[in-house]
Amino acid sequence: MRIFDMLKAGQVNEVKLFCIDLVGMCYTSLGQKPDKEQMKGMAQLLYNDLITYHTNLPLDEIKFAFDKGLRNAEQGTSAFVNVRTWSVWIKDYKQRAIEKRRQGRLTEYQQHQEGQKAIAMTINKAKRLK
Repeated sequence: MRIFDMLKAGQVNEVKLFCIDLVGMCYTSLGQKPDKEQMKGMAQLLYNDLITYHTNLPLDEIKFAFDKGLRNAEQGTSAFVNVRTWSVWIKDYKQRAIEKRRQGRLTEYQQHQEGQKAIAMTINKAKRLK
């Protein structure tokens, strides 16, 4: 569900919790241990950015963009959690997704979903064989 739709449905707290979890995951992935106030402040900044600039994206795609950004050492944006960094991650993801859609191809997130479905089907088949 897109962020816009969640806000319209009154799911503000779910979006805020998502922001806290996502910021926490970033810090953990980078091996950093911020204090509670820093986590709270960064989560609020992320929430503000999401409801201001990225309401058309679902939370799953935002998380996917962060996962990709954290692992992309080539750009040099995977070492810190801050507004500029996640803005680059989301912008890059959106640009790649737009280009793939323009070409009539699956986006990276859609490919990821297809891969997850295939893995789940394989696991379910293996369970049935037992």
